[in-house]
Amino acid sequence: MAELPTGTVTLLFTDIEGSTRLLHELGEQYADVLAEHRRTLRDAFGRHGGVEVDTEGDAFFVAFQRASDGLAAATEAQRALRDGPVRVRIGIHTGEPAVTEEGYVGIDVHRAARVMAAAHGGQVLVSEPTGDLVGKHFELRDLGEHRLKDLESPERLYQVGEGEFPPVKSLYRATLPVPATPFLGRHRELAEVVGLLERGDVRLLTLTGPGGTGKTRLAIEAAAAVAGRYPDGVFWVALAPLRDAAFVVPAVAQAVGAADDLTAYITDRRLLLLLDNAEHVVEAAPEISRLVRSCPGLDVLATSRELLQLAGEHTYAVPALSTGDAKELSSRGLKPPAARSPRRTSSTSSARVWIIYRWRSSWRPHAHGCFRLRSFSADSGSGSISSRARGMPIRASKRYGP
Repeated sequence: MAELPTGTVTLLFTDIEGSTRLLHELGEQYADVLAEHRRTLRDAFGRHGGVEVDTEGDAFFVAFQRASDGLAAATEAQRALRDGPVRVRIGIHTGEPAVTEEGYVGIDVHRAARVMAAAHGGQVLVSEPTGDLVGKHFELRDLGEHRLKDLESPERLYQVGEGEFPPVKSLYRATLPVPATPFLGRHRELAEVVGLLERGDVRLLTLTGPGGTGKTRLAIEAAAAVAGRYPDGVFWVALAPLRDAAFVVPAVAQAVGAADDLTAYITDRRLLLLLDNAEHVVEAAPEISRLVRSCPGLDVLATSRELLQLAGEHTYAVPALSTGDAKELSSRGLKPPAARSPRRTSSTSSARVWIIYRWRSSWRPHAHGCFRLRSFSADSGSGSISSRARGMPIRASKRYGP
């Protein structure tokens, strides 16, 4: 590997758009096309002082000491590929990555890769730091701020040149709030929640646990991770300020932009609702259930201190943050989430209820009426269940040992 530039460095990532489709279309000719594409890019990068950091498949990672050299190389490469079958997307970001024996490391590397992933074939996107450095020398179109996958803050993106392309591939249809704290640890929990959301049979998932366990933070991260599955958007609805369940449906309608009939508006759309702090208006749970049944493209992710007690509800109990992650949060002056009992997962149906978390006091009846827990022991993890109001059949209580 050639000596890598240090200090303030401009990082460039490339990728072929639709490479699998192109492979099927060209067959054996694809190898020659790929080789020619590589020669073209290497020539352009080399003429402008680019250092090849890594190459994998049809993707390049190149570093430049000057931002203007990176943009000049990208522009030249796109011009050379314009009439060929290969459409390359290019993303450029300027930062100060650390240099190790394996190459560059740090958030700037991830940011550059995410800028590239937001582009379309034939398009060059640059981040705001790069745009600030070269704006006087290149024609840049301001595309506004966009949320990019795995990045905590929105990124302002610029397009190089005047080509016409579809909207950038960002989370721009997501109304998720930007977290004020870093997402530390929780990688296993995030993978488990994302895995549940990706299951076709999970339409309603509730993250449960006492206040302060980090339910909202985990839900936001999971919703962002699966946003690509919902072309019509991911919408966050804050329920904590509501004190009347009658306001829940109007709040959802306002969040998704439905002017009249919410069900009619959603019915043909594929979207995800993130209902935060649902325990404040648990009486509205039947309305949410009706909405899910009526809209086949709608999924719901909720956070709540209580189960919603709905048919088809899947639940995930959010565990305590690990000691190491809690210490790191504290060292940054941030309050770590509160501890809680071990994680359980379950689903409820009209014929069965699984009690998956333990309280030291009796569970109060839900206002909309379903089940209540009596004589529940935090030490033994057992208790009896009685039905009320609607005469729903239930089985004997489920025991969970300590």
